[in-house]
Amino acid sequence: MYQSLEAEWHDLFWEAEGPAAELPLMEFFLKKHPGKALEIGCGSGRLLLPLLAKGYELEGLDNAPEMIDRCEKAARAAGLSPTLHCADLFTLPLDSGYQALALPAFTLQLLPDPIAAMLRMQELLTEGGGLYFSVFYPWLELEGELPEGEFYPDHSLPLPDGKEAAIVTRHELDRAAQILTRTHRYELRAGAGVERSYESRQVIRYATEEDWENLLHAAGFAVEERWEDFSQEENAGEESAGVTTYLARKAT
Repeated sequence: MYQSLEAEWHDLFWEAEGPAAELPLMEFFLKKHPGKALEIGCGSGRLLLPLLAKGYELEGLDNAPEMIDRCEKAARAAGLSPTLHCADLFTLPLDSGYQALALPAFTLQLLPDPIAAMLRMQELLTEGGGLYFSVFYPWLELEGELPEGEFYPDHSLPLPDGKEAAIVTRHELDRAAQILTRTHRYELRAGAGVERSYESRQVIRYATEEDWENLLHAAGFAVEERWEDFSQEENAGEESAGVTTYLARKAT
């Protein structure tokens, strides 16, 4: 659940990465599965609001009140009126009637039980409904390119007032359980000191592409598309960064 500096700086760090790479993929998905849709883990509306502005019937769900509040404020500023749910996936009524569900930005991996979540989403979708999600495989951590058990610089950005927004990260791996735990420390730096800090912990469940596809099939989904590194182009011969996006449909 995002809060404090993590929520305040969420969009700041994403915007520094450039245009949202998942927007074209999500738009392709929503065109393929038109109708009432839900973004799970919508956050501040970084992806939801541009798609809503294009006319897609997209609702948002997030369990962090601070992020829902930010989404509402951004929507008002843009003249939009999204339907937002500050709730858990499992509290949504089964008769919600969604034709499409989307979990961008590795949201599925942050859920406590991706298997239970997949089964729940299968129940929430209408027949033939679509499922979109992106996941990553933590190659850098697994191959030891990032030091385990100690903080290392992650991101930093200058702020308009001359101060610095910084993130340092520490991780631990449970290879047997395929769990990556990250502790992010957000620091508001001024000069040589830290004015304010906040720590958050992410428990990330990772799996191979074969495992994700087996999970989809076991939950009653058929894979329609699979893309690497947020690109719909074939990357033959190129090394993948470990990001995979799936489009699937509820099997009849």
